[in-house]
Amino acid sequence: MWLLLGRILNTRKTNMEDIIMKKSLVALAVLGAVMGSSVYAAEGGTGYIGLKGGWSHVMGHESRWEDTLNRKTSNDFDFGLYGGYNIVDYIGVEAGYDYLGKFANKGVHNGKNLNDYFVHGAELAVVPSIPLSEDSDIFFKLGSLFVNVKDDVVNHTASKAAPLLGAGARIGLGNDFLLRLEYLYAHKIVDKSDYGYAPNLQTLSLGLEYKFGGAAPAPVVEEVKAPETVIVNENITLDAAALFKFNSFELSDNGKSQIATETQKIRDNDLKDINIRVEGHTDRIGSDKYNMDLSKKRAQSVVEEFVANGVDQSVISAEGYGKTRPVTGSECDGIKNRKKLIECLAPDRRVEVKFSGVKQTVTTK
Repeated sequence: MWLLLGRILNTRKTNMEDIIMKKSLVALAVLGAVMGSSVYAAEGGTGYIGLKGGWSHVMGHESRWEDTLNRKTSNDFDFGLYGGYNIVDYIGVEAGYDYLGKFANKGVHNGKNLNDYFVHGAELAVVPSIPLSEDSDIFFKLGSLFVNVKDDVVNHTASKAAPLLGAGARIGLGNDFLLRLEYLYAHKIVDKSDYGYAPNLQTLSLGLEYKFGGAAPAPVVEEVKAPETVIVNENITLDAAALFKFNSFELSDNGKSQIATETQKIRDNDLKDINIRVEGHTDRIGSDKYNMDLSKKRAQSVVEEFVANGVDQSVISAEGYGKTRPVTGSECDGIKNRKKLIECLAPDRRVEVKFSGVKQTVTTK
C-alpha cells in the first residue's frame, strides 16, 4: 500500500514540475509582449553587468538514471552574476557564473548510496536580440555552460561543457537600469558514467542589470523662437487743469508729479525706436493767436519736464494746435454764462502725449 502511495505522489510531483515549466514559459512570452521603458538594452558599443536569481530544475528521461537510481529532489533556487558587451546593435557576447542548485538522488551507484549533489558553472554565449521598441527587446542565447557537478557521497567533481540555449526579455527601468527575465536550458550537465545519472538542467530567473558606455545622449537644445515684433502706439490725454493754472503754461507741483508717473509708464513698455510727441490744445475762448501760443508753450513745458525725468531729448517733440481741435464739438454752443462755458469747455483744454515704438518679445519652447 505504501509503495502504491509513493508512486502516486511521485507521478503528481512530475506533473507539477511540467505545470510550473509551462507557466514559466507563458510568463516569459507575456512579459516579452508587454515591454516598454526608457533605455534600449542592446545598443552597440555598450556593456552591462547584472545579478540574477530564480528557480532551477533537473530533468530527463528515466533512461538518464541507472536502474538503481531515482530522482529525489529536482527543484532548487539558483543565483548568479553576469556581464556582457554588445558588439553591434542587436548582437552581443555574454559571460557569467551561476550557482545552479542542490539536488538529490536516491539509490545505489557503484555500491554507494547517493544523495545530494551540487551544480555550478560558467556561461559563455552569443546573445542576438530583436528590438520590440526603442527601449525594449527580446534576446536569445547560444553557447556553452561549463558546468561542475559535485556529488557529496562520491566526493568527486565532474566537469563538462554542456550545450546552452536560452531566451529572455529586457525592460528598461530608467537611469540605465534594466529588468531581465531569462530562461536557460543546458543539455546533459554530467555524463552518466560519472555518477550514474545524466540530467538536463533548466532555469528561470529574474535579474537586474546596469548598462554603461555607448554614445552620449544628444544634448537637449532649447528651441528659441524668433523675436516677435509688436508696434506700440499709445495716446495719453492729460487734463490741462491738473497740470497748469488757468491761462498759465507753468507746470504745477501736481503737474510735475503726473509727468513723472507718465514717464515711468513709458519706460515700462521697454520700447525700441521710441518717438514721443506732445500736443497742446486750448478751448475756444480768446483769440486764435493767443490760444496757439498758449498751447505751444504748454506742450513745451511738458516736454521739458519729460526730459528732466530722463527722456532723451532727441526722441521727444512739442506741437501746439490752439483751439483748432476741440473735442466738445457743439456741446457747449448754447451756454451764455462765462463760468459755466469755461467748465463745459474743460475737455478741450488738454495735453496729449502720443508715443510709439517697437516691442520685441522672445519666447522659448
